[in-house]
Order: sequence, then structure tokens, then C-alpha cells
Amino acid sequence: MSKLFKSMLAGMLAVALCLAGSPAPAEAAPQTLTNGTPWKDVNNASLQAHAGSILKVGSTYYWYGEDKIHNSANFKAVTVYSSTDLKNWTWQSYALTQASHSELQSAKIERPKVIYNESTGKYVLWGHYENGSDYSLARVAVATSSTPTGPFTYHGSFRPNNNESRDMTIFKDTDGTAYLISSSDNNYNLRIYRLTSDYLGIDAELNMIYEGDHREAPAIVKKGSIYYLITSGASGWYPNQAMYSTATSLNGPWSALQPLGNSSTFYSQSAFILTVQGSGATNYIYVGDRWNPGALGDSRYVWLPLTLNGTTAAMDYYDQISIDAATGAVSGVSNGTLLSQGKPATAQSALAANPAGFANDGSYQTEWVGTSVTWPHWWKVDLGSVQQINNVQISWWMMKGSEGFYQYRIETSTDNVNWSVALDRTGNTTYGFTSDTFSAHARYVRINMVNADLWNNPGNWYTPRIWEVKVYGQQADAARWQSHNFPTRYIANDGGAAKIVDNPTAANSEWIMVPGLADPAGVSFVLKSNPSVYLRHYNYVLQAQSGSGSTFAADATFYKVAGLADGGKASFRSYNFPTRYIRHSNNILRIDPISTATEKSDATFAEQ
Repeated sequence: MSKLFKSMLAGMLAVALCLAGSPAPAEAAPQTLTNGTPWKDVNNASLQAHAGSILKVGSTYYWYGEDKIHNSANFKAVTVYSSTDLKNWTWQSYALTQASHSELQSAKIERPKVIYNESTGKYVLWGHYENGSDYSLARVAVATSSTPTGPFTYHGSFRPNNNESRDMTIFKDTDGTAYLISSSDNNYNLRIYRLTSDYLGIDAELNMIYEGDHREAPAIVKKGSIYYLITSGASGWYPNQAMYSTATSLNGPWSALQPLGNSSTFYSQSAFILTVQGSGATNYIYVGDRWNPGALGDSRYVWLPLTLNGTTAAMDYYDQISIDAATGAVSGVSNGTLLSQGKPATAQSALAANPAGFANDGSYQTEWVGTSVTWPHWWKVDLGSVQQINNVQISWWMMKGSEGFYQYRIETSTDNVNWSVALDRTGNTTYGFTSDTFSAHARYVRINMVNADLWNNPGNWYTPRIWEVKVYGQQADAARWQSHNFPTRYIANDGGAAKIVDNPTAANSEWIMVPGLADPAGVSFVLKSNPSVYLRHYNYVLQAQSGSGSTFAADATFYKVAGLADGGKASFRSYNFPTRYIRHSNNILRIDPISTATEKSDATFAEQ
């Protein structure tokens, strides 16, 4: 029996024994993952696998990463988790710990990556190695194991070809050859090396990928004959613009750098690219870390569908993504339709070269810029009609990770006159990108920028500006309100008077119920065909009118309650006259006290 066959057989047996010792994995099924939230393992413990990589063995995925639960950059452990569906992760072991070798007792091990060597039957781990006090060593570290869960045997650290190596990754090509890609020369140059056949050392240094571009956090994947390489800028723990380039040979030439995502990479840094190959498709996921420098153990994960097509890569943000590990299907879970792109936009001020419309033109690379250092400052979009708003994503101004976070309010209006605070984010401390989910009915969405805080230059000194705003939702539902005791009659606008009208037109009788102008816990009625027209009472008689101010807001606000004559229907109590309800009297709508059975019937309506 050949040594190669014996080695392969031993490796297969070790894997089989390892898997036999674990509970049988559940069958994969479509799963939904929520970005930017604390992820837990199946035992409800914090999932600590930062800046790592995922390796598939059979039908099981193994996730290796940095354990930051101690909230320190210094090394605690490299963790190993397993999953069959890419959502439910089981802690398996520590691949490396401080006790694995004396060199690890005071050290940093960052960006651990694992590949399998068929010829040796070994799982090989590479990472970035530093001492425990600074970043002066700039080495790689190597360890191996006969099983995917370890423990891994530590083989030491070194500088590849005597070059500095900080952020790095390793990549196994389709022919079995493996490569190291690492940031060198104080992160200004990105070098690539071919590994030895056992994956434990450097065989040869190839052409430099980037020279002088100051890139780090490399992540690479191959689709067909094209290699795609994603990197981040170098800005410490702060996010910045991801860039990518492509090549048909790892030795180059590599294409010019192109932006991927927005200017903060949706507040994340690239860790690796996950290939999900199933029975029906092969798809790719960008896996990033949303670092929290104040509490590294609370750093979050960002997984986004990555579209690779020819020599282009594209990525957009979703709060949630759906993954079917069995079929290979990967998709973003939408918060509705994108409502704001290309719609009329205005701002408190705008440079001629950077108009308000640049902030909702669909490009993360164009920006609206105000004309002066004036705070607060607002930007606004007209959606064209009243819509149900679910989510607002804002790509805030950030360049190379050296800027600040905005404190802001999202305000909404149906008529561009009466405004409500849909969400108060004046306590925001998130850099570069925010995704806010809430519920509102509005035609106009206004971003009111109250202030900004610059981490590297305290004191707000720059001009308000935004790269992109995306408003998601759907057409707001309109309803007709049918009289309880006169079923052919509906609440309608009759020439500015509010009445119950026999079979009125839809244009006069379809109302959108929005949060109350005077109290968002209440409701206000907006005419769908003319969103500036509200139901309001004046001297106890209801009108269909436009208006503004606190008195108008109070007169146009009601509380929806169970129907006074039929609990399955609705009645509406006045906001500023709590003992009075909307009722009809000889077809005219009024707000009146209610006591008799007839009055209760007159004050009850069915939603149609």
C-alpha cells in the first residue's frame, strides 16, 4: 500500500471517527439570518468566530474564528463551530489556545483560515501572528490537525520570504495548489505566495497584487476561470470602502480596484467569501465583521449575497438573508420595494455639483453635499404618493474610515406641511451606515441631521452630506368606511364637507389611515387621491380639508376603538374632545357625545 494511500485512508478514518462521535446533523432547510444582531450558538452562548473562515467537509460546515469574548485584541483561542444549515451552529472545540504552545501565551492570532490537504490528510490553519504588546512582528502562524475540529498542533510563526505579513488569507485553487495572500510593508503592498505541497511553508513569491494601495483584509474566491479578490482599506477598527479586482491568473495581471457596496461596506470589514454549493445552484456570500472596538466580543456579523458576473462584483444590503444549504439558494430578504430611487429630492441647501438627487440616484459613489457648515440640516424625498414605509437605509458620509457618525431624526409627512418624528436617532453612534426599520405612512421622508461627531477630530466642523438614502416599503392600503346602519353609504369628501354618501367614487371615499398628527398612538385619515386632505372637525362638524398647525393636528386626530354598536367594526373617538365620537346625522358627519342605541349605530363603521 502506498504512503499516499495510507495517508488518505488515515485522514478519511479520522474524519469518520470525528463525525461518528457527534450527534447526527439535522437535514438542512432554508434559514433566515439577521445581520448586525448578536448571534448565538445552539446552546445560546455568544457565537465567537470573528475574522475567520468556513470549510465544508461532507455535508457539514466548520466555522473557525477568533474568540473575542474577553474583549481584547490579544489571543484567547481559535474556535471551531459546526453546522449543516449555516444558521444553527454547535461549538465543537478550540482549535488553538494559549496552552497550545509557549509562543501563544502572550500573542495575537488574527484572521485564522483553514484548508484541507488531501495528500497529507491534514487540516492546515494559517493566521496572522503578533506578540501580545504591539504589532511589530508581522508574521504568519501555522498549525495542523488530522480532524477538522482539532486540537491543532502549532508549528510556529515566521515572516514569509522575510517580508512583513499582517492581514492575510489562504486560498486553495481547483488544482489543489494553495496560496497565501498577505498585507505587507506596513499594509501598503499586497503580496501573494505559492505554498509548498504540504501547505506548511512558502514555495515561491509571485507577482505583487497591489503596490502602494494600502489594502488589507483580503478575501478571495474563484468562479469559473475568474478570481475575485476583495480587500478593505486600512483604518483600524473603523469601517471603510471595500474594493475588488479580478484576474484570470493568480499571478496577475489584476484589474484596477473597483468599489464594492457603499463607503463603509455597510459598516463591516471583509472576513472571507463563502461558497454555498447545493443541489440546484452555487451562490456566494460576503462574510464580514462589524467590529465594536469598545467591546470586541460584541462585534457582529454581516452576511450579504455577493453577485459575481464576468469581471464585475456587486453587493447590496439586507437586514436579513435567506440561505438554503441543501439547494444552494441564497437571497436577500427585502423590507419591501425600493420606493425612493429617482424620486424628486430637495435639501436645505445643495452644491450645484452635488444636488439633493445624488443621494437617491441608486449610486453609492455620488453624494449630496450642503453648501455650508450649518446644523441642523435636512434632506427630503417625495415618494409621489402615500406609501407604507418599512425601512430607511442611509449611507452616511465617510472617507477611509476617518470621519464621524451622524445624530439624526427620520421625519415623515403626507402633505409636506404636517410632520411627525417617525424615528429619533439623535443617540446614534454607528459609523458610515444605518438601517432603521419602523412603520409609517407617508409621502415625504425627511432626514433631519441634528449633529455629527468625529472620532478623530472632536467637534463638528464639516458640511452635512449623504452618499445614499434608500426607503423601502409598499403602496399604503386605503380603505372605505361603510356606515353600520346604511350599508350603501360611506365616509366621503363631498366638496370639502365630510359626509356619508351613497355609493361615492373611490377618489372621494378611499382613506389612508396614518399615525395621528397630534398623537401617533391615534390615527388621522388622509384622502388617497389627495394626500394633503384630512378628515378634521371644526365646531364639531367634520370637514375634508388641508391645513397645518397644532389646532389642525388636534382636530384631525382620533382614537380607533371597538365599534360601539358592533365590536367587530370600529368607532372613532376625538383626540381633543374625549367624550365625542365621529357619527353621522342626516348624512352630515359630526363629533358628538354618544348615549342611545341609535347614536351608537350612527357612530359605528365597517372597514371595506
